[in-house]
Amino acid sequence: MFRSILYFSCLTATLFSAPVISAAQSQAAVNIFYVRHAESLGNVTHVHSSYNDNTLSEKGHQQTAALTRKLDVYHFDHIVVSPKHRALKTIMPYLKKHGLVAEIWPELDECCWQKSRQSSSASRPGRGDRISLDADMKPYFKFSHSEYEYKTRSYGAGIFQLFKATDLIKRRFAGSGKNILMVGHYHAGSRIFELLQGLEPEGRYKLSNAKINHLQETGDGSFRVINFNQ
Repeated sequence: MFRSILYFSCLTATLFSAPVISAAQSQAAVNIFYVRHAESLGNVTHVHSSYNDNTLSEKGHQQTAALTRKLDVYHFDHIVVSPKHRALKTIMPYLKKHGLVAEIWPELDECCWQKSRQSSSASRPGRGDRISLDADMKPYFKFSHSEYEYKTRSYGAGIFQLFKATDLIKRRFAGSGKNILMVGHYHAGSRIFELLQGLEPEGRYKLSNAKINHLQETGDGSFRVINFNQ
């Protein structure tokens, strides 16, 4: 029951700002390629300190190298990424190799990991910390529309954030026919998949580190999964 209340609370909050897709626009399907970040020390140790979450493991560096090679066969019109360093570090070798710049979207940040979901409604997330970039990162990333993270201390706030993420995806790219690479996280990514398909955000998708997932826009403006954990 809570999930339904939460889902429709967020849906109501975003419906009035949702883009209207014309028949001509819908003919050019956008392709979303979503990658969960490479393995971090936090994934290995299950101790989620700032250092562990920001640092890739040895296997994570190997995954990043393999991902960079895989991505060489694609062409992307835009690359957008979570502000977390483990996500930035996952895509930076590819950006460096091809001289590209990715946009940082706070809406793609990890959220919805909380086990407790007992709340009567979704809550609007507040403004969190300013996003920091290491000196070697600055040539390869730019801020799209905000230099601040979201403060998502509750599950409801996280769901609200992800509704903002999917609304932004549709506003920026729906009907464009473009290929978009997104680099994000496990819990947030699974729910973004669901919201793009018009499903309740429950976390059905188990995203593997540094694997490529392909979602394609359909004629009615929703999305379908083409490839998963490739």
